[in-house]
Amino acid sequence: MPVKVWNRDNGTLSSVVETVRRASLRGELFRVDAEALDREIDRMLDRAVELAVVVVATESEQQAFIKRWAVGRALMESGLLQSEQLDPGEEKWLWQAIARKCRLGVRADGSSEAAWQELTPNREPDPTRLERDVFAVGLWLQEQELATAMMAFGGSRTNAREVYRRGAIRTKNLRDVLACWFEELEPSRRSILTRPGNFLPLARALATRFPGRGPGSAKRPVHYSNEELYAEVCKVLDPIANELASSDAEPVLKNP
Repeated sequence: MPVKVWNRDNGTLSSVVETVRRASLRGELFRVDAEALDREIDRMLDRAVELAVVVVATESEQQAFIKRWAVGRALMESGLLQSEQLDPGEEKWLWQAIARKCRLGVRADGSSEAAWQELTPNREPDPTRLERDVFAVGLWLQEQELATAMMAFGGSRTNAREVYRRGAIRTKNLRDVLACWFEELEPSRRSILTRPGNFLPLARALATRFPGRGPGSAKRPVHYSNEELYAEVCKVLDPIANELASSDAEPVLKNP
């Protein structure tokens, strides 16, 4: 899947066509296909903007969370990742193309679209970090409806990353149960426990209960019914939650 990557130098817009082929200059041979993909990305980003404004969030952390979710849902709806034209290893070029369009706010025809610039970080990290922090996390978050995902992580992008980076507890059924667990709490207690500093011990405890390898790793969250998993989550998190909520203190974050 050849992609068009936009650039702006001294105010002048230009673009190059990138592919996984060794002879990068041959990318220009596929510009027609890259232009067609660029127009598809336009539609995808317009959809992401539409999804991101459905819910009004006043806190910046919630806004960032919603944008991640919206980009992921728009990507999934677009079908870009299911395209037969997308070869293994080409995702990084697709992420780069999308991120560059967002950073520059440029449509396929060269016109400006400022709304896109709010969807991704202002600075453009390397493709690996884009995949991890924006697109992969967004695709993962959108597996749940927005309200459920917001409940599971308190609308915090930081909290979501703490679970995402622990592969054994990424599963949707665990996230659904986590949302149920938080929903049962009093709003004031929920607010305390979803602070990033307080959420971290919860994520660590879940990862300890469901390790990715070694003793105890054979039975993972997907092997439990929802009722069984909810009981396990309560058993693990209730004691920690009671301690954190009673102290009503925000622990100092330490490196895990």
